[in-house]
Amino acid sequence: MRRPYAFASLLFAWLAASSAGAKDVTAQVVRETDLDERLVAVCRAYCLGNRAGATLNQVTVVRATGTSYRVAGRASLRNHQFVEPANVFGAQVGGFDLFYYVVTIDAVGTLDGQTCRLRVDRVQVLDDRIGLTDVARKEEGKVYLVPDCQRFLAGL
Repeated sequence: MRRPYAFASLLFAWLAASSAGAKDVTAQVVRETDLDERLVAVCRAYCLGNRAGATLNQVTVVRATGTSYRVAGRASLRNHQFVEPANVFGAQVGGFDLFYYVVTIDAVGTLDGQTCRLRVDRVQVLDDRIGLTDVARKEEGKVYLVPDCQRFLAGL
């Protein structure tokens, strides 16, 4: 059964910015939160194939105004079905990819550094072959609490 609400809990994890002065907090997010594990759970619900997997590619934060921060991110959902080689009359036959493609999720939000509330401004799903676009669009405009967000903002 697919669980759209699990996608919502990942939005802070799907962050990647191209702005100069952005702080890359990817490793910190992976180390100090369970968001990468939640991303894996979403992939279990949506991804296809026996070698499917999820990766949190990048999480960045940049100061936008006084106490406001732009948070952006990127995650990849790998959909991969591999056919294992089989022995046919003593010879190995097979061992090929039946399908392999990656769905990329980009999200941008605004984080209030005082209240630790993250508003989802935009979510874009690239090469969506598994039906996440409608789920992602429902997240735009929602606000989520990021516990102890200041730990990600140090140095900005």
